[in-house]
Amino acid sequence: MSKAAAWVMKVDELLHVSVSQMELVHIINTPCVINVPQAPKFCQDVIIWNDNILPVVDLSALSNHSASKSTGNVIAVIIYRDVNAEIQYGGVVLTDSPELEQVDNSQLCQLPEHARDLRTFSLSCFKSKAGNEVPILDMGRIFAGNPMNKQAGLHH
Repeated sequence: MSKAAAWVMKVDELLHVSVSQMELVHIINTPCVINVPQAPKFCQDVIIWNDNILPVVDLSALSNHSASKSTGNVIAVIIYRDVNAEIQYGGVVLTDSPELEQVDNSQLCQLPEHARDLRTFSLSCFKSKAGNEVPILDMGRIFAGNPMNKQAGLHH
């Protein structure tokens, strides 16, 4: 059975998510974030990265299982394709640095209850080596539906 490399990212105490090895392009520890007034709860911040303004998604807030904004101090810069198949970048708030894990189909599992609000954005789910149920996210879907991209003109 062939294996694929996935970055397992800790969003909060309950939620771990993943993207493919090629989608995570940079890690920013203790980032300087800029708050955007009146932005949606799940995307209230932006960062400046390589002279681009990137929306930062708080998956904990997007999944609605957390009552407050994430207290993560790490941002994963993710590459994705937008609806026009153009390459874009965005940030995801994490509580710790991601870990690269080799996964295969034998680890397939159901989406956990605490991540049910991410169902629309999940391609699949696997059980990690640490025993966590980890949704594999389609970051293009998450950022394509992000009102900060549309309203603030943040397409690069």
